[in-house]
Amino acid sequence: MTILQHSIDKETMFNAINRSLALIIFDTNGKILWTNKNFAQIIGYEIEELANMYHKQLCTLTFSNSQEYINFWNNLRSNKAFHDKVERVSKSGSVLWLDAIYTPVINEEGKINAVIKIASDITNREIVLKDSTSRFMALVEEMTASTNEVHNASETAVNSIEELKKESETVKEKVEQIQSIATTVKEIAAQSNLLGLNASIEAARAGDHGRGFSVVANEVRKLADTSKNSAENINYQLNGILKSVTVMMEMVKQVTNNINENSGSIEELKNAYEDVAKTAEELSTII
Repeated sequence: MTILQHSIDKETMFNAINRSLALIIFDTNGKILWTNKNFAQIIGYEIEELANMYHKQLCTLTFSNSQEYINFWNNLRSNKAFHDKVERVSKSGSVLWLDAIYTPVINEEGKINAVIKIASDITNREIVLKDSTSRFMALVEEMTASTNEVHNASETAVNSIEELKKESETVKEKVEQIQSIATTVKEIAAQSNLLGLNASIEAARAGDHGRGFSVVANEVRKLADTSKNSAENINYQLNGILKSVTVMMEMVKQVTNNINENSGSIEELKNAYEDVAKTAEELSTII
C-alpha cells in the first residue's frame, strides 16, 4: 500500500514535518534561504534576522575557519548527506548541541541547488551527559590516584624488604664467620688443655722443682676449659641466631612475593580504571 493510495500529498507531509521539527534551507554556498519557526526559536533569532545570513555565522569560529568546514560543504555539494550531533552558537553566544541531518536537494536537472537541514535540540542531554561523564572521570581519576598511592607504597615496601633481605644475608655471613672463629678457639682450647695436661705430668715427675711449673700448667688447663666452654656457648647462641635469621629471610621472601602479586593486581586495576575513563570519554563523543 503506497502513500498515494492514502491520498497524502507532499504539502501535507511537509506541513506535518514543519510543525514538529526544526528546519532550515541553505543554498550550495551556505547562505540561508529559508527557516521555520522551530529552528529560529532554537537558535535564538527571529526568522527575519536569519534571512540572508550564512551557515558559518551559526557555527563556532574554530569550526567555520577549519579545513573540516570546507570538507563539510564540499561533501554536501557532492550529494553526500550528513548526520551527526553538531555544535552551534545561538544569538546570545551560548553553545548549542543539535542532532542534525543535512540532505542535499536535487532539482529536475539533476543538480544540487539547496541543502535542507533537519535538527533537534539536544543541548540539555549533552550538558547532563558531559557533566555526568566529567564527574565519573573525576571519580575514576581519584580512584586511580588512590591506586597509585597503594602501588607506590607497595613498591616502597618491596624496596625496604629487599634492603632488609640484604642486611639479613650480611648478618648470616657475619654469624658464620664468628662460628668459624669460635670453632678455631675451641680447637686451640683443646690443644691448650692437652699441653697443660702434659705439663702437669712433667711437673709431677720433676718433684719439688716442678711445683711452680705445675701451678702454671693447671691454670693453662683451666683457661683452656673456660675457652672451650665459652666457644661452645657462643656457637650454641650463634646457631639460634642463624636459625632465626633463616626463618626471617624465608618470611621476607614470602612477603615480597605477596606484595609483588598484589602490585600486579593493583597495576591491572589501575589499567582497568584508565580503560573505563577512556570508554566514558569515547561514549560522551558518540552519544
